Amino acid sequence: MRRHAYLLLLMVALLAVALACNPAGSGDDGREATRTALQATLNAGVTVAAPATATAAPAGEQPAENTPEPAPPAEDDAVVQARAGATATAEAIAARQTEQAVAAGDAAAATAAAVAPIEEELRSYGIDPAQGRVAWIHPPVEISASGYMTYEWDVDLVAVAKDFVVAGDITWNTQYGSTGCGYVMRSDANDNSGSRHLVIATRYANGEVLFVTQANGNLLRDEIQRLDANIIDPNFEWQNDTTNHIAVVGRGNVFSVYTNGTYIGDATASQGLEKGFVAFVALNESGTTYCRFDNAWLWLFN
Repeated sequence: MRRHAYLLLLMVALLAVALACNPAGSGDDGREATRTALQATLNAGVTVAAPATATAAPAGEQPAENTPEPAPPAEDDAVVQARAGATATAEAIAARQTEQAVAAGDAAAATAAAVAPIEEELRSYGIDPAQGRVAWIHPPVEISASGYMTYEWDVDLVAVAKDFVVAGDITWNTQYGSTGCGYVMRSDANDNSGSRHLVIATRYANGEVLFVTQANGNLLRDEIQRLDANIIDPNFEWQNDTTNHIAVVGRGNVFSVYTNGTYIGDATASQGLEKGFVAFVALNESGTTYCRFDNAWLWLFN
């Protein structure tokens, strides 16, 4: 409609131009000019829009009405229940995964918190924690040995140790000073005829640490080595029901012993046992010996 209005205005403008060029009184020449201008405008494509007419519906038919689309068919109850069940299962799985992720994060944080003091202790012995890994952190262990020249031990069969560091807090109560508590190292776990090294802290001479080797069930008495703890370590406690932190660094045939963080010496084994299990041990000469091990851990070199 707007286009037709524009064209009508154009026709009027052209008519005005024609009249201006042929003022009133010029007679037939003016009328002829007007007709020429109008004809040129029509030839340029000006059309007159026909009035809109309504299209009648065919005879016998009613005009279409605006009716809403039909609703989709209702879902079967089984489908609805299946969808609800699947949604519930997915939500349960998501919740479980979240719970597991939180638990894993808590475990990682607990492990990191437990390993941190171990790594600090390793550095105090001149060992780079990156050179190995923690094999285990042990729960408390209590061992009692009774009878003449007997020993009892608790073997941890989780890890085989070659070069290692083992440490823990040892609390003791013994009837004789020559008996004590300590570690079994590189053991083949054979009670009667096995081979192993032992480091035993005793109350003898106000604090002495023994290094002993057993080969094929036989104690090598001539190779027992003694390290004086009380002379070197001013914090060594030799009385009953006291606690000392005992650590052993085993590399090759050399075993470095630390009491309460103080280096007290090396013991060298003539019988080279390459690797084996680590254990806690109570050695008894007579009467009864009681040993408790707390905060114990084993670290392995790569």
